[in-house]
Amino acid sequence: MRVACYLAAWLLSFACWPPAVLAAAPCERLVATGDVQSPPYLWPDPAHPGQWLGANVDLLQQLSGELGVQIKLLDSGVWADAQQEVRSGRSDLLASLVPAAQSDSTPVMLENPARYLALGRDSACNTPLLRGQLAKKMAELRASGLLETLLQSNLARWQAQQLQVLLAPGTPTQ
Repeated sequence: MRVACYLAAWLLSFACWPPAVLAAAPCERLVATGDVQSPPYLWPDPAHPGQWLGANVDLLQQLSGELGVQIKLLDSGVWADAQQEVRSGRSDLLASLVPAAQSDSTPVMLENPARYLALGRDSACNTPLLRGQLAKKMAELRASGLLETLLQSNLARWQAQQLQVLLAPGTPTQ
């Protein structure tokens, strides 16, 4: 009888907890977005329609593996549209290694590009735990030099793709 009373009291104690605490299950899936026309950060994969290449893709894959959270990349279009997707709550995460708009298709390597992830205010996954984990991982990746490595390797990948296009048979020369 005594055990049953303790069990009942323990279960009733949950009724006093704030709903946010009870609902704060670990996030298992995030929807991310970013400017999909900004190489070397993010651009469509010409060999696989509907898939993406770039430093942001590599960064999201790295974070997904380290945090154990599935991250799906959503094509929202240009930078302003990607921001609106996160503001509206349709996307959880805004991924950007550089937020500046570019006037043409030539990638611009900035000396100190901004490198951040923005978790949407209305995201169900916006918890202190996940924000802390993301902040810690981004700091670790920045300190390790991995973010710069991702940018450099994806710049080389994008430039190689552009060279292939120029050298392809039937490509008009100027």
